[in-house]
Order: sequence, then C-alpha cells, then structure tokens
Amino acid sequence: MQVTDWRQRLAQAGLTDDFIFNKTFLDARLAKELISRVLPDIQVGKLKIVEIQHELTATRNSKGLRFDIYAEDNSKNRFDIEMQVLNRHNLAQRIRFYQSLMAMDSYERGKDYREGGNAFVIFFCCFDPGGNGNQWYRVEREIYSSSSRYRLGDGEVSLCFDVTNSSHTVSQPLQNFLDLLAGRNVDESDDFIVQLRKRVAFVKQNRKWRREYMLRTVYEMDIEHDRRQAVKKGHEQGANDERLNLVCDLIRSGQSADEVIKFLTTIRRMPAAEAEKYYQQAVERLKKHGGG
Repeated sequence: MQVTDWRQRLAQAGLTDDFIFNKTFLDARLAKELISRVLPDIQVGKLKIVEIQHELTATRNSKGLRFDIYAEDNSKNRFDIEMQVLNRHNLAQRIRFYQSLMAMDSYERGKDYREGGNAFVIFFCCFDPGGNGNQWYRVEREIYSSSSRYRLGDGEVSLCFDVTNSSHTVSQPLQNFLDLLAGRNVDESDDFIVQLRKRVAFVKQNRKWRREYMLRTVYEMDIEHDRRQAVKKGHEQGANDERLNLVCDLIRSGQSADEVIKFLTTIRRMPAAEAEKYYQQAVERLKKHGGG
C-alpha cells in the first residue's frame, strides 16, 4: 500500500469510520452529551470512559467482546456506544451478548442484584436495523400473561438508530448528530456539532493516532486482499445482495440519486462508478417489483 493511501483515507474519514468514532468519543464530555441526546430522560452523572474499545470476557474460554465506547457514570449506569456501518444480520444476537457481558461486569461479589445499575447499548447503524423503515428502535424485556403486558424493568435498554433515515422522528438535537453522521446538511449553530468537528480534526492530526490508523489500515488492506481472493472463487453474492438491498431502502426512504450516491461513496467508500452501478440496479429492481 502506498503511503498516500492511508493518508487520503484518513483525510476523508468521518465519524462513521470506526477509528475516528472511537477516538472522538474518548472525550468524556462529548460522550456524555451524545448519551444525553439519545437518552434525554436519564440524568447522566459524571461520566468516565472505562477504556476505549474495552474488551470483556465472561470466562477464560468464552468469546470476548471489544466495545467501541464503554462508559459508566457515578450513578452506576453503564453505556456502550457502537458505530455499525455494515449489516451483518446479527444485531439482535450481538445486543444480547453485549448486555450479558455488561451485566457480568456490573455485579460485584457479595452485592445485592439491585445494585447492578442500568445498562444501555446504543447502536448507530448505516442501515435499517429493524427492517421496518423506522428511524429508531428501542429494545426492552417485557412480561406477558393472559391478562397483562408490562415492562420487566430489569435496567437493560438497547437503542438502534438508522443513520440513513431522515424522517425526523427523534429530537432535533439528536437529529443534528444523525445528520452529521450521514453527511447531510446540519445545523452548524449547534455547539455540539462544532465541538465534534474540532475533535475529529484533532484526532486526525494526533501523531500517535495517525500511526495507529496507518497500521490498522495496512491490516485492513490485508483482509480486503483476502476478500478479493474469495470473490474470485464466487463468494461475493451475499455482499452484493446486502449492498443492493441497502440502496433500495435508501431510494424507498425518498432520498435522491445524488444523496444515495454520496452516501455510498463517503460512508461505504465505494468508487463513484460502482455506486452509480448499484443505484441503477436498485432502480431497475424496484421498477420490476413495483417498489419504486
């Protein structure tokens, strides 16, 4: 890989880039403001970032999990914030696993179960995580009986947001953040947006993090090489279907051709020609099936 490759990629990267997202919200003030916008009914106390990309395992032989941002406040609330660009069709299972490990981390020997605090998992997705065309989804346990239905109230809450959906069914402060992630026009008078832009610029200029980004990019290039080899063996169909379904969803949501192609080139890092190809294929599919 040429030296300019990673530099160009870093220069173009935004908050949907996992690395940029992680380093940006290492700043506890920004993380707290984001959590407050997602959970306006929760009084977030003094926030501490436990560890960027914190890794937890339940047992020595169990699967480990590396959180994007894992934070806790002085009220024993725990927060996991994740940026998810690709739809790997396992979000429900991942949420269950994230919550289970956070629960294991919250209970100390000899303490009452009620002292475990609340746990919030927050996913920002560049696709519709629920598949129902909604901008956001909230997941909580409920109890059913023959005569009633009510929330369990176990303190576990998970929220998933579709960054590509611009239907404005969230508060304006949170909408501003989602618009920033998606590359849409955003209210520049919002001080949080201003601070995020400054923080992203700082992350990109940090010498230590630039080297870390370079090494990570080299690693990802190796993975991409392996993927391309798999493509030659005929294993690309699943990825093609996922991209095409995403573009169909974007068109159905009312986004213009320019908006769709901009999303594919800036967020999914597709070459412009490839993005246009997927757009045209999606248009033809929707016409064929009466979904345009």
